[in-house]
Amino acid sequence: MRGCQPWFSSNPRSELKLPHGLPVQQEPGGSGQPMGTQLQLTAGVPGVPRSSTLSARDRGSIMPRPHCPPRTKPYHRPEASLRQRLLTGLTLFAAACSAEPAAMTIGDVTFTESELFGLSDSRRAQLAEITAYGLAASRDELALKLAPIVEAAMDAALLTQFAAERALEATGVDDEQLRAHYLTNPALELTVRHVLFFSERWRPASHREAAREKADAAIARLGAGEGFPEVAAELSEEPGAEGRQGLLQPGREGSWVSEFWTAAVALEPGEISAVTETQYGFHVLRLEDREIVSFEEARPTVVAQVAALIGSNGAPAAGVSIDEARESGTVVPQSDIASVERDFEDRTFRWSTALGFASGLTTAQVKEAARSALGATEQLATIARGELRELAPLLQTAYPITFGGEG
Repeated sequence: MRGCQPWFSSNPRSELKLPHGLPVQQEPGGSGQPMGTQLQLTAGVPGVPRSSTLSARDRGSIMPRPHCPPRTKPYHRPEASLRQRLLTGLTLFAAACSAEPAAMTIGDVTFTESELFGLSDSRRAQLAEITAYGLAASRDELALKLAPIVEAAMDAALLTQFAAERALEATGVDDEQLRAHYLTNPALELTVRHVLFFSERWRPASHREAAREKADAAIARLGAGEGFPEVAAELSEEPGAEGRQGLLQPGREGSWVSEFWTAAVALEPGEISAVTETQYGFHVLRLEDREIVSFEEARPTVVAQVAALIGSNGAPAAGVSIDEARESGTVVPQSDIASVERDFEDRTFRWSTALGFASGLTTAQVKEAARSALGATEQLATIARGELRELAPLLQTAYPITFGGEG
């Protein structure tokens, strides 16, 4: 290709590149000698000394022949460009068409047929129920979405209390007799702070030992003079403990689990308990205050106690409607209300823990946790799945479940 410039610059001192990126220096020729006929190596070439000067003949065996530089505006055939655009468009279209439609939708969680492959209809329904529960747990909506569970338990407690009231009326027991009975054993209301380290009894021994050691360490800090509110705010694992500094709502017998109540009622105000184990884990308690509940406040509890003593509790409830009980003005004991609420919290906590759900999970995390929970073989997961099946209508109402092309 005559007329082309050499592939290297004509600058007398320009640096060249040998094959494999080896640099050389172009030395100017003598008088009458063409530029670039000798090249000074600046890096080693196998078989050629580093300081060697290459003649034109030697250079031909190492360096490629001169060639013209590429055009600044390469020529493209129009048909090639069009073909590429068509291929790109077809690829995108195929990708869009290959997106698998939803085979099952729960709220805003969707499962494709591939993700459900191999699952029977009953297993798919169970996965949907687990997913619905997971959505409620992740959004802190369990109390709202499962409110009918609590309402039903409250109605049952109301019917029981109404039956107790009617039993006392039938036997002629009046308020004066109830008051006299109460004065022999008045109810107490306790105000307590506590530090809690979660470790349910089904946890491995190593988990429980670690929680017990944390409780022992908390007692050591309290014994060294640190303030209970500050230690509780820092260490307690109970949700909200930091802001409340471990302070609980005042409670009466029945408001807390029996081990906790027994430990608290044995304390004097300001006194700190030993490590106390309950179904939740390990506690350290400090009694803040102790008060005697007035008869008027305690009356529902006294009614239930006396009705149980005469053996008539619950008998008159046969055929009584909930509307009749509500209209009667019957008051459910505070301890019974607390028991219902605690039972609901215990159940939902157990379900969430067994199935791998927690507050704050994203939709994608709920979906993945639900798939794992469906196949979990642990006994607690099996029990939780079975109990959730009984709540299927509630869960389906909370988060509508559709299959395939259903609207």
